[in-house]
Amino acid sequence: MGTERWSREVVAREIVRLSKESSDLRHNEIAGKNSRLVSAAVRYYGSWGAAVSAAGFDYATIRRDSQMARAAKITKWSHDRVNEEIKKLIQSGECLAAATVRAKCPALFSAAVSSRYYGSWRDALTANGVDYDTILDQSRVSGPRVGEIRGTRAIARKLRLMGRGDEPLSGEEAQTRYPRLYKRAVSRFGSWEAATKAAYSG
Repeated sequence: MGTERWSREVVAREIVRLSKESSDLRHNEIAGKNSRLVSAAVRYYGSWGAAVSAAGFDYATIRRDSQMARAAKITKWSHDRVNEEIKKLIQSGECLAAATVRAKCPALFSAAVSSRYYGSWRDALTANGVDYDTILDQSRVSGPRVGEIRGTRAIARKLRLMGRGDEPLSGEEAQTRYPRLYKRAVSRFGSWEAATKAAYSG
């Protein structure tokens, strides 16, 4: 981007440039690499999908292809395999906190929290006889850094501020409008639902 300021035209031009570089134009892919572009797209077009469409691409097709690719990956898993991998983690004594498993075993975490299987990491562990609240307590006892505590509180506070009164943002809207916060919340709490539950119960 250099020093050039954002505008509708600049956003569209950047999207076209990324496409020519064979970049994946899915929201999550671009948000992780160029959050400024995604933020500018939402600011000028209302959503990332609208910006991609304005740049001349069929975002509905991009999303459908993305969903099909994701479904293909998830179908390689099964409830039995998810449970088997979780049991291996339990037996190995690995930390079972959502953020840790998401970082070390992203494929397992993605499968477990998908709607096809458990929907959240908490539910996946519960189904395998693990009390997730105990995991959280153990993490606290092990001495979390002050920064981590503040980070969790900050995320919860932001979720409350961005919601509509007593109604939290949906996961899809949060992914589109606040991709970085969405990733932090899921990483810290295990799922968007768990994050909003913690934010509104505190």
